[in-house]
Amino acid sequence: MRMSMSHVWPVFIAGVWLQASAQVPAPPAASTQAAATNLTADRLVDELVENAARDHATLPSLTAHESIVSKVDEHVVFRKNTAKAEATVHIVRKSPEGAWTEDRQFTVFNGKPVAPNTRVQLPFDLENSFDDVQSFFFSVQNRPCYNFALAARAGEDAPLELTITPVSEVATQSQCIARSGVARIDPATHRVTHLEFTNPTGPNSSFFTSVDYAATQVGYKLFWLPSVVTTRVVIGKTPNEWTARYSDYHQYTASVTILPADSNTQ
Repeated sequence: MRMSMSHVWPVFIAGVWLQASAQVPAPPAASTQAAATNLTADRLVDELVENAARDHATLPSLTAHESIVSKVDEHVVFRKNTAKAEATVHIVRKSPEGAWTEDRQFTVFNGKPVAPNTRVQLPFDLENSFDDVQSFFFSVQNRPCYNFALAARAGEDAPLELTITPVSEVATQSQCIARSGVARIDPATHRVTHLEFTNPTGPNSSFFTSVDYAATQVGYKLFWLPSVVTTRVVIGKTPNEWTARYSDYHQYTASVTILPADSNTQ
């Protein structure tokens, strides 16, 4: 994920992972509810690591509608501090092991239609917002970087909640970043419904991201996909905010037309 502002230097930050599932299990029976009472943080994280790895291998290329609100909370002459935009986002992976590539085509900017392939200027711009953010915490290589504590539940219908803090002993390893966060997990499916975290930054900046996930029908399958993404960055004394809402997910396919060869062409 890359963010940029017309009045500050580019800053590179991590993005948001799409969590996919071939199906959503049925609500747990009474015996499963009893097992949930004895669930430990380690067991839950084991499941989340397995789910993330499996989902990453099966998630197809997607397209979605994106509604954006971009804000810079300072007085800027000759430029609006808040902008709203609509866009179509293509999230494509050319191979199962490959990285995601993202292409955003703006369709509306501050209520006015945008011509195809036109780049609009947002006060605070966040690019490549779809990324493997859950692997920061729930992956085999990064799991040792963090402590996970399972909070006491307020009731049977309350979500499971993991508090995530960096492990100081391994935070100096190259793959470890001293992020802190909270993950809320659906007790019936053990799928992440909300993930928020802060990134370590310099003395004059701060960074926060939150993602809400929802079960979404794509073709004949259900996937857990981002519904709302919010990023707040303060550089110096200037707060910046990006909020994107996602809808109309469907599988992205590209078509190729093969034309007959011209018999007169040598």
